[in-house]
Amino acid sequence: MRFQDVVWDSPEERRLFVEEATELCDTLEAGALSAAPDLGELFRAAHTLKGSGGLVGLDEWVAAVHALEDALDAARQGRRPWDGALQQAVLDTVDRLRAELAGAPAPAPAGPPPAPAAPATGPGPGLEPWRLTWDPATPLPGARAFQAWQAVAAQVPEVVSDPPPEALGEWAGGVQTLWLPAGLEAATVAGWLGDLEGLRDLQPPGVPQAAGQETVPAADPPAAAAPPARGARPGGRPGGTGTGTEGTIRVPARVLERILEGLGELMLDEAQLAHRLAGADSETKSLLGHLHQVALGLQDTTLRARMLPLDTLFRQYPRAVHDMARQLGKAIRLEVKGGETELDRLVMDRLQEPLLHLLRNACDHGLEDPDRRRRAGKPAEGTVRLEAYAAEGHVHILVADDGAGIAWERVREKAVARGWLAPDAPVDPELLTPFLFRAGFSTAAGVSALSGRGVGLDAVQAVLDSLHGTVTVESEPGRGTTFHLELPMTMAILSALLVETGPWVLGIPVLAVDRILETAEAPLDTVLGRPVLTEGRLPVPVYRLDALLGRPPAPEAPVPPLLVRIRDGRTQAAVWVDAVDGQQEVVVKPVPDIADLAPWMTGVALLGDGRLALMLDLRRLIPATRLEEGPAAEDRVLKAGTNQMELLVFRLSDGQRYGINVYKTREIVPGVPLTAVPGQHPWTLGLWRLRGESIPVVSLHKALDLPAPAVAPLFVVTEFNQTLQAFAVDAVDQIVRVSWEQVQPLPGLFAHSRAEQRRFTGLIDHPQLGVVQLIDFEQILAQMAPPEYPEPAPALGAGTGGRQVWLADDSAVARQQVAKALAPLGVQVHPFPDGQACREALEAAGEGGLPDLLVLDVEMPRLDGYTLSRLVKADPRLKAIPVLLHTSLSGHWHAERAGQVAADAIVTKFDPALLARTAQALLLHTGVPQAAQVGA
Repeated sequence: MRFQDVVWDSPEERRLFVEEATELCDTLEAGALSAAPDLGELFRAAHTLKGSGGLVGLDEWVAAVHALEDALDAARQGRRPWDGALQQAVLDTVDRLRAELAGAPAPAPAGPPPAPAAPATGPGPGLEPWRLTWDPATPLPGARAFQAWQAVAAQVPEVVSDPPPEALGEWAGGVQTLWLPAGLEAATVAGWLGDLEGLRDLQPPGVPQAAGQETVPAADPPAAAAPPARGARPGGRPGGTGTGTEGTIRVPARVLERILEGLGELMLDEAQLAHRLAGADSETKSLLGHLHQVALGLQDTTLRARMLPLDTLFRQYPRAVHDMARQLGKAIRLEVKGGETELDRLVMDRLQEPLLHLLRNACDHGLEDPDRRRRAGKPAEGTVRLEAYAAEGHVHILVADDGAGIAWERVREKAVARGWLAPDAPVDPELLTPFLFRAGFSTAAGVSALSGRGVGLDAVQAVLDSLHGTVTVESEPGRGTTFHLELPMTMAILSALLVETGPWVLGIPVLAVDRILETAEAPLDTVLGRPVLTEGRLPVPVYRLDALLGRPPAPEAPVPPLLVRIRDGRTQAAVWVDAVDGQQEVVVKPVPDIADLAPWMTGVALLGDGRLALMLDLRRLIPATRLEEGPAAEDRVLKAGTNQMELLVFRLSDGQRYGINVYKTREIVPGVPLTAVPGQHPWTLGLWRLRGESIPVVSLHKALDLPAPAVAPLFVVTEFNQTLQAFAVDAVDQIVRVSWEQVQPLPGLFAHSRAEQRRFTGLIDHPQLGVVQLIDFEQILAQMAPPEYPEPAPALGAGTGGRQVWLADDSAVARQQVAKALAPLGVQVHPFPDGQACREALEAAGEGGLPDLLVLDVEMPRLDGYTLSRLVKADPRLKAIPVLLHTSLSGHWHAERAGQVAADAIVTKFDPALLARTAQALLLHTGVPQAAQVGA
C-alpha cells in the first residue's frame, strides 16, 4: 500500500506521522552528510521509520527502509565499511520517502462510527446546539474541529456535528455546531474541549449571536485533558515520551504579524492618549506609564517570537553541496558553524537563494579539482565553510572556500573586453571587486549545469541591498575566497537615525549611516556642477534631502547645517539635513497604499513623543549614487584615456533621444519663468537668475526647428568655453557610458551641410536606447553669437618657423580656427579629422617625419584626445613629442584629467592668443603659461 492509500483515523494522526517521518528523514540526511556519521543514530532512525510505516501498512515503504536498515546494521557492527555507496543509499532512500510524503493528498478522516442520523426535522430529541467558532486563518481548521467532535464524543457518544465528521477533512473553518444533551454546564463542555488552537468562541445553547453577549472562551477551561486521538502517540510530540508540561506550539507567521500590527496600533493609541492627558493627575500618568511598559514588553516578546535559528536555513545546504560535488566530480566537505544564531524569519526567507548562489560559486569556481589540489600541496578534498555569528545588532554570515582564490587578472581582462576598464588599468582587487556583482559578468570559460551564465552574484547583491545589508569579498591567491554578508537582525524593529528636513521627521537605518559632519567643516567641492565630498579616492555626491523628497528649496535658501554620510549597500552619498534628533529603536509599520506614490518610503514609525517618522529606502531615493553608475563615482574606472565618455541622454518634443557630454553639464533643474530681453536672438527664451548669476536659456526646439512647448519642463545648465548657459529640454532619460568608437559620422547628406547650418557632431546606436544624436552645442551658440577672438601678436614666430604641428579635431571650423591662431608662429599645420587618423599617421611616420607638437581636441569620434595623449606618452618612440590638449570643457577637473594622460598643457577655452603662446612655449621648451598648465 502507498502513502496516499492509507485510511487515517483523523487528520491529526496523519499530521503526526508526516512530522515524525520528516524529522527522521532529516536526521538520516544530516548524519549521512556529516564528516563522522553516527552509525548507531542512523540505524535507529531507519528502524523507527520502518516501524512507523509498518504500523499504518506501508508495504513498499517498509521494504525500502528495511534494506537500508540491514546495510546500516552491518556497517555499525563492522561487517561493511561506511563508504560513498552506502552514503548514497541513505540519500536515495530519503529522497524516495520524501517523494512519497509530498505526493500524497490529505485524505478525508475516517473516525469512529458516526452518530445515528438525525431525522430531517432536527438532530434528535433532547439535544441542544453549542456553537464553536473557529479561526479560518488557523492551519487545518477542519482537523481541529474533528478533534473537538472526537473529544466530546468520548464523553457524549450521541453528539451530532454540523458539518458532519466525515466532511471536516476539507472544512475551511467558521462556525461548527455540536448538538449535545440538554442541561450541560458550559465549564464542563469547555473542559472536554481543552485548549484547542484556533477555537475563538464557545456559545452555549440559548445565547444569541448578537454582539456583546457573553460567551465562554475556549481559552479558559478547567485543567481537564481531552482524550488522545486514536493512533496518536502520547506525549504531544511524535515518538516522544516526555511528560512535562512545557513544549512548543507552532504559530503561523501571519499570526505573529497580526499581533505585531495590533501592538503598533495599541502603542499609537497609547501615545495619543498620553499626549491628550499630559496634564492629568499622577495616578492617571502612572496608569499610562504601566500601559506603555506592558505594550513594550508584548512588542519585545512578539519580536523575539519572529526570530529563528539559522540552522533552519543551513540544514538544507549539506545535501545541496553533496549533490554539487557529485555533479562536478570533486571531493567537497561543508563545515557549518553558528546555526544557533537567530535571525528574523522575514530576513531569513530572503537569504535562501543568495546563499545557494555563493555555495555554488564556491564549489564550481572556488575549489580546484582533486588533481590540481594535490599538485598545489593541498588535500584532495576541498572545504567550504558556512558560518554565522551575531555582533552589535547585526548578523554576519561567511561563505568561504580553501580554493585557488579569485583570478583577478582574468576579472580585469573581462572588464577590459566589455569596455568597463582601461586596457592599462592595474590588477587592483579593490578596483575590480564591483565588477563581480554586475549582471551577466562571469569569468567562466564556458557554461556548465551549475554556473557560467553570469547569474548569481548580481542577485546576491540585489537581495542584500533590499535588506539594507552589505556583502564584501576577500580573496587570497592559492588560499581561497570569503564572502562576508552583514544583515540587520530584524526588519520589524529598526535602529534608526532620526533627522529633520523641512516639515518632515525621517528615519535612516543606522547601518547605512557612516558619520555626521558639520557643513562648515566638511571637505566640499564641485564636480560636474554638483556638490561632492572630496574624501578618499572617490568624490561622493551630496544632495539636499528636502529636494530629493520633491520640495526643492528657494535659490536663496541657506545650505543646511549638517551632512549625513551614507553607505547603504552600493549607494554612496551624503545628504544635507536641518537637524539630527538622535538614534532610536523603532517598529516599522508598512504602508502598502503609498508604495506607488513614494517608493522611497519603507513604512512609518511611531516615535516616543507621538510623532510619525517616515522611514527611508535610500537606494530608491538616490538610485544614481551606486558606485558603478554615477559619473563622479565612476572616475576610478572611467579615467581619462579610456576613450569613453559619459553621455546625458534627453528628449525633445519629437520624442527622439539626444545627447550631451556629461562634463559639459552642471545641473538639471525644473523650468522656471524667464525674463525676456528686447532684441534677443529668436532661439533665446530669456534670462534666468541662478544663485546670483544671469544666464541665457536657449530653446533647442527652435534651434532644431522642432515644435516648442509653451513652458519648458527642464533646463540643462551647461558650462563650456568658460561660459554658463542653459538649454530647455522636455525630459531627461539617464546617463550612459559609451565609447568614442561608437560615435558614427552623420550620413553624407547631413555631413556635407554648410557649417553655418551644422547642428550635430554624430550619432550613436545604443544597444538599449536606440539612436542617440549628439548635438553640437558650441556650433549652436556660435550661430547665435559668433565669438570674437583676439589676434595673436605678430612677434610670436621667433624660433618656431617651419616647425611641424599636427592638429586633430573633428570640427572643420575648429581646425580652421586653430590653424589661424597658430599662423603667427610660422609653423606648418597638418590637420586630421579625428584622433584615430592622427594615430595611424604617427605609426606610419619615420623618425624624420614625426611632428614637433601635437594639438589634440579632447572630444573626437573613434579616438579622443585623452586616449591619444596616453598612447603617445606610453610609446618610447613618440613620448618626447609635446602634447597640447584643447577643449571647450571648463574647469580644473579637465586640467587634472590631462595630467592623468601625461599631456604637457591644456587650454580649456578657445583663446587664440593663449593657444599660440602655449604652443610656442612647448616648441621652444620654455615655461607654459599658467592658464594652460596641467592640473592648474
